[in-house]
Amino acid sequence: MKKLTNQEKGVLIVIAVVGIWAYWKYLYKPITGEINKLQVELSQKQAKLDATRIAAEELEVLQAELKIIEIEAREMEKKLPKSKDLPKLIRDITRAMERHRISVQTFTPTKEVLKTYYSEIPITMLATCNYHNLANFIADVGQFERVINTFDVTMTPKAATKESPDTITTNFRLMTYMAK
Repeated sequence: MKKLTNQEKGVLIVIAVVGIWAYWKYLYKPITGEINKLQVELSQKQAKLDATRIAAEELEVLQAELKIIEIEAREMEKKLPKSKDLPKLIRDITRAMERHRISVQTFTPTKEVLKTYYSEIPITMLATCNYHNLANFIADVGQFERVINTFDVTMTPKAATKESPDTITTNFRLMTYMAK
């Protein structure tokens, strides 16, 4: 083999340096730049995917909570309806009075009282009965599906007779409510 001259060695070194530089500039650097760009894009998309998965899990939880809230809202609407529905209320109260043998003298629904989030519907009653029947009636009305409270109960003793075993005359106010 022939020994290379210094000039040939210099040309080979220049060709090697230019080759390395060309490899670096036109091949290695663009490819590594593209790889870095794709890695950043991949990590962003992975983060977005993770966030979407978390949101999907939260959505399922929220949908389940929504169903529970809807059921509770329907139950609450039974307790605090959006309409007066006085005929049904009067029927329910009348049935309870019959069950507890209460004789009604007056039954007077009065004007609705508007509040911020609801309306009060007072009903004034005068009746004759005995004490235990009145107590059972008030407890029964308190267990109705619709919220009904009893206020201003006054009792006056009355002599029982053979025709009427009632021992008191009572005046009280029932209060039911309606959502706005």
